Amino acid sequence: MELLRQGKIIFIHDSDDRENEVDAVIRADYVTPSVITWMRHRAGGLICFVTEDSIGRQLGLQFMSEMLRNVGFDGLVKRPSYGDDPAFSIYVNHVKTRTGIRDGDRAMTITRLAEIVKMVIDGKVNEARKVFYEEFYAPGHVPILLGRVGRRFGHTELSLILAKLSNVPPSLVIVEMLSDDGGAMAKGDVENIAKSLGTVVVDGDEIIMRAKVEGIINSTP
Repeated sequence: MELLRQGKIIFIHDSDDRENEVDAVIRADYVTPSVITWMRHRAGGLICFVTEDSIGRQLGLQFMSEMLRNVGFDGLVKRPSYGDDPAFSIYVNHVKTRTGIRDGDRAMTITRLAEIVKMVIDGKVNEARKVFYEEFYAPGHVPILLGRVGRRFGHTELSLILAKLSNVPPSLVIVEMLSDDGGAMAKGDVENIAKSLGTVVVDGDEIIMRAKVEGIINSTP
């Protein structure tokens, strides 16, 4: 938890019977272009911004699955093989980005999203909504994931639970660790990377157990 508070990358393994994947996780307010570069080269998955469902709702966001149903694309809304409804909302770019995909562009988009989340937490919801709709456009290159803490137990929620345990804002960046053969990177290989970075791999079950003890969640996955 201290590593997350310090703005270091940590790694979360969900469980063997879910995705059985490891995601790299970092506080969104500590993201820099070099962090995005590292994630592209060493992780390889989809670089996503994460916040809580309740915060997204205050900004007027919905889940992508909801939006697709509302415009008649019900047939495309299906659950993946591990059984959970996806956490995806919309994809955005900050208006000051050039193309949106460059490392500096994504870092800019992410850090400004983190500032907007902080506005919401501080009770400045109207200001946060105003800034969000003035400074961002969609579709863009940074997916926003909305976590249903206590109701879903994917990497999105596990990272948010860890943020609660660490007493840091609920704005994070996660990315899947992929191997060169195109599959999920083995947990042991991620542990070697974590060791080289002076950080850790945390098991999802450990996060959930600690969250129950702390009273952060009551339901069981």
